[in-house]
Amino acid sequence: MYRFGLLASVILGAALLVSLVVESSASAQESEGAKLQLTPSRDSGVSGIATLTDSEKGVTVTLNMRGLPEAGVEHINHIHGGGTCADDRAGRTAPVTIPLNPVVAQEDGTGSATTTIEDVTVSELFSQDKERFILLHAKTKKGQGVPPGIACADLAPRSEGGSFDTLPASGGSPPAVLLAVPLALISGVAGLLILRRLGLCP
Repeated sequence: MYRFGLLASVILGAALLVSLVVESSASAQESEGAKLQLTPSRDSGVSGIATLTDSEKGVTVTLNMRGLPEAGVEHINHIHGGGTCADDRAGRTAPVTIPLNPVVAQEDGTGSATTTIEDVTVSELFSQDKERFILLHAKTKKGQGVPPGIACADLAPRSEGGSFDTLPASGGSPPAVLLAVPLALISGVAGLLILRRLGLCP
Protein backbone atom coordinates (compact mmCIF):
# COMPACT_ATOMS: atom_id res chain seq x y z
CA MET A 1 0.00 0.00 0.00
CA TYR A 2 2.88 2.32 0.79
CA ARG A 3 4.29 1.86 -2.71
CA PHE A 4 0.96 2.56 -4.34
CA GLY A 5 0.60 5.65 -2.15
CA LEU A 6 4.08 6.85 -3.22
CA LEU A 7 3.25 6.34 -6.90
CA ALA A 8 -0.02 8.21 -6.55
CA SER A 9 1.74 11.08 -4.79
CA VAL A 10 4.37 11.40 -7.54
CA ILE A 11 1.82 11.42 -10.34
CA LEU A 12 -0.52 13.81 -8.52
CA GLY A 13 2.33 16.19 -7.70
CA ALA A 14 3.50 16.28 -11.32
CA ALA A 15 -0.06 16.88 -12.55
CA LEU A 16 -0.52 19.77 -10.10
CA LEU A 17 2.77 21.33 -11.21
CA VAL A 18 1.78 21.22 -14.87
CA SER A 19 -1.65 22.66 -14.03
CA LEU A 20 -0.12 25.56 -12.09
CA VAL A 21 2.30 26.38 -14.92
CA VAL A 22 -0.47 26.43 -17.52
CA GLU A 23 -2.78 28.49 -15.28
CA SER A 24 -0.01 31.00 -14.61
CA SER A 25 0.58 31.34 -18.34
CA ALA A 26 -3.12 31.87 -19.00
CA SER A 27 -3.27 34.62 -16.37
CA ALA A 28 -0.28 36.38 -17.91
CA GLN A 29 -1.94 36.34 -21.32
CA GLU A 30 -4.95 38.27 -19.95
CA SER A 31 -2.90 41.48 -19.76
CA GLU A 32 -3.75 43.70 -22.69
CA GLY A 33 -1.52 46.04 -24.58
CA ALA A 34 -1.17 48.07 -27.73
CA LYS A 35 1.60 49.46 -29.92
CA LEU A 36 1.02 52.72 -31.72
CA GLN A 37 3.04 54.38 -34.46
CA LEU A 38 3.72 58.07 -33.87
CA THR A 39 3.98 59.75 -37.25
CA PRO A 40 5.57 63.13 -38.05
CA SER A 41 3.57 66.33 -37.72
CA ARG A 42 4.38 69.64 -39.38
CA ASP A 43 7.17 68.08 -41.49
CA SER A 44 9.24 67.43 -38.36
CA GLY A 45 10.69 64.10 -39.47
CA VAL A 46 10.15 62.81 -35.91
CA SER A 47 8.50 59.44 -35.43
CA GLY A 48 8.37 56.63 -32.91
CA ILE A 49 6.52 53.86 -31.14
CA ALA A 50 4.23 54.14 -28.12
CA THR A 51 3.75 50.92 -26.15
CA LEU A 52 0.84 50.72 -23.70
CA THR A 53 0.56 47.77 -21.34
CA ASP A 54 -1.61 46.96 -18.35
CA SER A 55 0.35 46.79 -15.10
CA GLU A 56 -0.42 46.30 -11.41
CA LYS A 57 -0.81 50.04 -10.79
CA GLY A 58 -2.48 51.02 -14.06
CA VAL A 59 -1.13 51.44 -17.59
CA THR A 60 2.56 51.72 -18.44
CA VAL A 61 3.22 53.99 -21.43
CA THR A 62 6.65 53.84 -23.07
CA LEU A 63 7.66 56.16 -25.89
CA ASN A 64 10.63 55.34 -28.11
CA MET A 65 11.29 58.21 -30.49
CA ARG A 66 13.70 58.81 -33.36
CA GLY A 67 14.58 61.73 -35.60
CA LEU A 68 14.73 64.25 -32.73
CA PRO A 69 16.60 67.26 -34.11
CA GLU A 70 18.65 68.53 -31.16
CA ALA A 71 20.48 66.53 -28.49
CA GLY A 72 19.72 67.40 -24.87
CA VAL A 73 16.34 68.97 -25.62
CA GLU A 74 13.46 67.93 -23.39
CA HIS A 75 10.25 67.25 -25.28
CA ILE A 76 7.02 67.39 -23.30
CA ASN A 77 4.27 64.99 -24.35
CA HIS A 78 0.74 64.22 -23.28
CA ILE A 79 -2.39 62.25 -23.97
CA HIS A 80 -4.99 64.69 -25.27
CA GLY A 81 -8.71 64.02 -25.04
CA GLY A 82 -11.54 65.13 -27.31
CA GLY A 83 -9.82 65.12 -30.68
CA THR A 84 -7.50 63.39 -33.13
CA CYS A 85 -4.08 63.88 -34.69
CA ALA A 86 -5.81 65.31 -37.75
CA ASP A 87 -7.44 67.94 -35.56
CA ASP A 88 -4.10 68.90 -34.02
CA ARG A 89 -2.43 69.15 -37.41
CA ALA A 90 -5.25 71.42 -38.54
CA GLY A 91 -4.62 73.74 -35.60
CA ARG A 92 -7.49 72.47 -33.41
CA THR A 93 -5.58 70.94 -30.50
CA ALA A 94 -7.66 69.09 -27.91
CA PRO A 95 -7.08 69.66 -24.18
CA VAL A 96 -4.39 67.76 -22.28
CA THR A 97 -5.98 65.04 -20.16
CA ILE A 98 -2.96 62.97 -19.07
CA PRO A 99 0.59 64.36 -18.85
CA LEU A 100 3.41 61.94 -19.68
CA ASN A 101 7.07 62.08 -18.67
CA PRO A 102 9.23 64.14 -21.06
CA VAL A 103 11.47 62.61 -23.70
CA VAL A 104 15.07 63.85 -23.75
CA ALA A 105 16.82 63.75 -27.13
CA GLN A 106 20.10 61.84 -27.34
CA GLU A 107 23.07 62.46 -29.65
CA ASP A 108 21.75 59.95 -32.20
CA GLY A 109 18.33 61.59 -32.36
CA THR A 110 16.58 58.95 -30.29
CA GLY A 111 14.83 59.42 -26.97
CA SER A 112 12.57 57.46 -24.66
CA ALA A 113 10.42 57.88 -21.58
CA THR A 114 8.15 55.70 -19.48
CA THR A 115 5.10 56.80 -17.51
CA THR A 116 2.69 54.81 -15.32
CA ILE A 117 -0.88 56.10 -15.48
CA GLU A 118 -2.55 54.95 -12.28
CA ASP A 119 -6.06 53.53 -11.83
CA VAL A 120 -6.83 52.98 -15.50
CA THR A 121 -6.64 50.13 -18.02
CA VAL A 122 -5.61 49.95 -21.67
CA SER A 123 -9.22 49.14 -22.61
CA GLU A 124 -10.44 52.30 -20.87
CA LEU A 125 -7.92 54.49 -22.71
CA PHE A 126 -9.23 53.08 -26.01
CA SER A 127 -12.90 53.28 -25.03
CA GLN A 128 -15.46 54.94 -27.26
CA ASP A 129 -16.42 57.62 -24.73
CA LYS A 130 -13.80 60.05 -26.06
CA GLU A 131 -11.27 60.37 -28.88
CA ARG A 132 -7.68 60.52 -27.60
CA PHE A 133 -4.19 60.90 -29.04
CA ILE A 134 -0.58 60.96 -27.86
CA LEU A 135 1.28 64.11 -28.87
CA LEU A 136 5.02 64.81 -28.64
CA HIS A 137 5.81 68.52 -28.67
CA ALA A 138 8.65 70.53 -30.14
CA LYS A 139 11.30 72.28 -28.06
CA THR A 140 9.83 74.60 -25.45
CA LYS A 141 10.95 78.18 -26.01
CA LYS A 142 10.86 80.83 -23.34
CA GLY A 143 7.71 82.93 -23.53
CA GLN A 144 6.19 80.76 -26.26
CA GLY A 145 3.75 78.67 -24.22
CA VAL A 146 3.05 75.09 -25.22
CA PRO A 147 5.00 74.34 -28.42
CA PRO A 148 3.37 72.66 -31.41
CA GLY A 149 3.19 68.92 -31.80
CA ILE A 150 5.87 67.21 -33.88
CA ALA A 151 4.73 63.56 -33.69
CA CYS A 152 1.32 62.09 -33.02
CA ALA A 153 -0.59 58.80 -32.65
CA ASP A 154 -4.34 58.32 -32.33
CA LEU A 155 -5.74 56.04 -29.63
CA ALA A 156 -8.44 54.86 -32.01
CA PRO A 157 -11.48 53.67 -30.02
CA ARG A 158 -12.03 49.91 -30.09
CA SER A 159 -15.47 48.62 -30.92
CA GLU A 160 -17.35 46.56 -28.36
CA GLY A 161 -15.33 43.38 -27.88
CA GLY A 162 -12.46 44.71 -30.01
CA SER A 163 -9.12 43.05 -29.44
CA PHE A 164 -5.68 44.39 -28.55
CA ASP A 165 -2.21 43.16 -29.26
CA THR A 166 -0.75 40.78 -26.68
CA LEU A 167 2.59 42.18 -25.56
CA PRO A 168 5.24 41.14 -26.19
CA ALA A 169 3.90 40.12 -29.60
CA SER A 170 6.26 37.22 -30.17
CA GLY A 171 3.82 34.70 -31.61
CA GLY A 172 3.78 30.96 -30.99
CA SER A 173 2.98 29.19 -27.75
CA PRO A 174 3.72 30.96 -24.45
CA PRO A 175 6.99 29.78 -22.79
CA ALA A 176 5.16 28.43 -19.75
CA VAL A 177 2.99 26.20 -21.93
CA LEU A 178 6.07 24.95 -23.76
CA LEU A 179 7.60 24.14 -20.37
CA ALA A 180 4.47 22.23 -19.33
CA VAL A 181 4.86 19.73 -22.18
CA PRO A 182 8.25 18.29 -21.07
CA LEU A 183 7.06 18.33 -17.46
CA ALA A 184 4.11 16.15 -18.41
CA LEU A 185 6.42 13.77 -20.31
CA ILE A 186 8.84 13.57 -17.38
CA SER A 187 6.03 12.79 -14.95
CA GLY A 188 4.77 10.04 -17.25
CA VAL A 189 8.22 8.46 -17.58
CA ALA A 190 8.76 8.65 -13.82
CA GLY A 191 5.44 6.92 -13.19
CA LEU A 192 6.31 4.18 -15.71
CA LEU A 193 9.71 3.55 -14.07
CA ILE A 194 8.09 3.22 -10.66
CA LEU A 195 5.54 0.77 -12.02
CA ARG A 196 8.33 -1.32 -13.51
CA ARG A 197 10.24 -1.36 -10.23
CA LEU A 198 7.11 -2.55 -8.51
CA GLY A 199 6.69 -5.28 -11.11
CA LEU A 200 3.36 -3.88 -12.22
CA CYS A 201 4.48 -3.09 -15.75
CA PRO A 202 6.49 -5.25 -18.21
